[in-house]
Amino acid sequence: MVLEMSISFGLSFFCSIGVEVMVRRWRWMVCMVCGLLCLVVPARTGRCDDIVPAPVQWQVKADTIHYDQTNDVYTCQGHVRIHREGRTLTADRVRVDQKSRQALAEGQVRLLSGQDVLSGRRLELDLDTETGRLYDGALFFDDHHFYLSGREIHKTGEKTYFIEEASATSCDGERPNWELTSRNLKVTMEGYGIAKHATFRLKHVPILYSPYFIFPAKNGRQTGLLMPEAGTSDRKGDRYLQPFFWAIHRSMDATFFTDYMSLRGTRLGAEYRYVADLKSRGTLMADGFEDSKVDDRQGDNSLKWGYEDAPTDLDRPNRDRYWFRAKMDQALPGAVTAKLDLDVVSDQDYLLEFQNGFNGFERTREYYLGVFGRDIDDYNDTLRTNRLNLNRSWAGYSLNVDAAWNDNVILRRRDDQPDTTLQYLPQVTFDGTKKRIAGSALYFDLLSEYAYFHRSEGARGHRADGYPRIYWPTRPLNAFSFEPSVGLRQTVWHTEHDAFAGEGRRYDFSRTIYDARLNTSTDFFRVFNLNRAGFDRLKHTVKPQATYIYTPEQDQDDLPYFDALDRIDRENAIVYSLTNTLVARRKIAQTQGALASRYTYTPFLRFKLEQRFDINIYNQSAPEGNENERKYQPFSDVLLELDITPGRYLFLDGDARWSAYDGEFYAYNANARLGDNRGDSLSINYLFTREGDLQGGTVQNPTHSIIVSGALRISRQWLLRGDFERNIEDNRHIESTLGISYQSQCWGIDVDYTEQEAYNQSIQVMIHLLGLGAFGN
Repeated sequence: MVLEMSISFGLSFFCSIGVEVMVRRWRWMVCMVCGLLCLVVPARTGRCDDIVPAPVQWQVKADTIHYDQTNDVYTCQGHVRIHREGRTLTADRVRVDQKSRQALAEGQVRLLSGQDVLSGRRLELDLDTETGRLYDGALFFDDHHFYLSGREIHKTGEKTYFIEEASATSCDGERPNWELTSRNLKVTMEGYGIAKHATFRLKHVPILYSPYFIFPAKNGRQTGLLMPEAGTSDRKGDRYLQPFFWAIHRSMDATFFTDYMSLRGTRLGAEYRYVADLKSRGTLMADGFEDSKVDDRQGDNSLKWGYEDAPTDLDRPNRDRYWFRAKMDQALPGAVTAKLDLDVVSDQDYLLEFQNGFNGFERTREYYLGVFGRDIDDYNDTLRTNRLNLNRSWAGYSLNVDAAWNDNVILRRRDDQPDTTLQYLPQVTFDGTKKRIAGSALYFDLLSEYAYFHRSEGARGHRADGYPRIYWPTRPLNAFSFEPSVGLRQTVWHTEHDAFAGEGRRYDFSRTIYDARLNTSTDFFRVFNLNRAGFDRLKHTVKPQATYIYTPEQDQDDLPYFDALDRIDRENAIVYSLTNTLVARRKIAQTQGALASRYTYTPFLRFKLEQRFDINIYNQSAPEGNENERKYQPFSDVLLELDITPGRYLFLDGDARWSAYDGEFYAYNANARLGDNRGDSLSINYLFTREGDLQGGTVQNPTHSIIVSGALRISRQWLLRGDFERNIEDNRHIESTLGISYQSQCWGIDVDYTEQEAYNQSIQVMIHLLGLGAFGN
């Protein structure tokens, strides 16, 4: 059994505050304090509301207003209230000395700017140097619900500040659940902050202490250390991972990290990101290490390492282990876009061992999907795809040029087997969507391709393929749609290998084949009065559809074979289906003056039945004794699809394949999702696939599993969570997680216990602090 528990800690926690929060908080304080400087300008009347001339007008109210003409001093005293455009200053007394250019506000000083608040006992300002001091000051920033306070807050220069006995928190009340304190804090805007004797406290109890640290105080990304990770496990030993962020330029940055593992070595990694414009960006990641435990990895010892399903990629020990991946988008001249995907790994177990954590497989996949919208191959795929794509699109047409290299991780490392992995270098496609032909009743679309197939060992060659299609859509009697179409496929090959040459030393091949289709459908519907649950109408639609498909038989045995396009199977079949849908209508409350009523439509149910009848199979006789084999049965399995949404909180969907010959289900998948506004949820996914023939294919690995996940809101603060996955076919436990979350007004904590197959257990802890973010692992 492997027990792994880790949690992040360290002084970088304080540094992250400077980067993400403190800069914005100080900047807002500058804006509010500087707003006071606009209160006083030269004036020659005895009314405080004339102090600021047009166009900047302040409204001033006080019990008494006095102007000392000899000393040029304005004094407002008693319930002083100065207001301008959403900003309000209140105090017991406000005094402005025009000669010395000094301003003073004292006695319950409070400045409101929107929902942000500055308060203190006394505020002093120098109107010329724009410096000042706030005593017993406190600031509240509403956008992140954040409090900042200090015994004295000094503005010592245009961009410099000094805070004595500083405190920061996002918790309400005089006794916050957590707070950051320091004896003093010096901050230079667009520079750095220096804190002395900083302490992180829970309920005023000190937890973490740092005598001295420097943090960036700039409005943007800053170079510095990021949050570390630490832990221990039987596989890696004691572990400490420290990332470092480098802000190279406003449009590019990089992250470097060292990952020390006492039993394995030190893994080094780097990540480089850039953004050139809205359509051009890229991210490159690389990490690796020299595995000191490689001498113990002999033969297929995946069970020894706790991975029952690990690929047998350990036949050759691999001391130098690495993973390089990259994705780039680039806009080129002529409205051409380029996309590059790279994925090269030393061995498949590398992705399994570093599946989670900093720059692990899961985080890499999530990042690339979120930023580029493109996935990476799964961690257990032994074939890693590397591709360069060039695209140019017009109205209804698109041109793609691809160069794809499929890296076979297993064969690349073996000397006893040739690498026959097929590569597309290049593959060019030019496609056209369905469109009308010169105003006639005919339509056409186009698929075309050129590819050069390369192998390190084995057959190579060229292939060009063109596949136009003509459609004639009609609607007889305006009752049903009727659309015949015919396609013509022309394919030519030129090979560079004797594998296809035969006795006649033939290297050039061609194929011409046509196919025909007839698609027809109609629909019937009826609208019912409902008047339930806020819905007033229910529409029931029935749509029968049938498609006839014909492709003649053609001898293709002597043609080259690189991929599935090189063999076009004969077809003579009818695919027919029946779809039922229920859609409910709800009327939206009509606003005054609206010209027409507005409605929302909710799909309530969809039920589809589909089957295929193969005329070729029907016309041929099955070999004696094989009549009951599924491949000799002309009627395919019946496909059933069902989606039900009976309300806002419940959703059901499923699909199944049922044989009309033996009455057995050969596959089904059922999902149920239940949720409410409290945060309670339950999701169940049940999957089953029987071993044997399925729709013309053979299922080698049957599936029978269940996945359950849910959450129970115990109270407003507590949430219980759980996930469970089991392989019923093999009676094998895959993974289960039990977690509990607590969320208060200003902080939260997640604790999760996970148990995976092969006795791999882990405990994960994540602490969330409102306004600062989260830390843990």
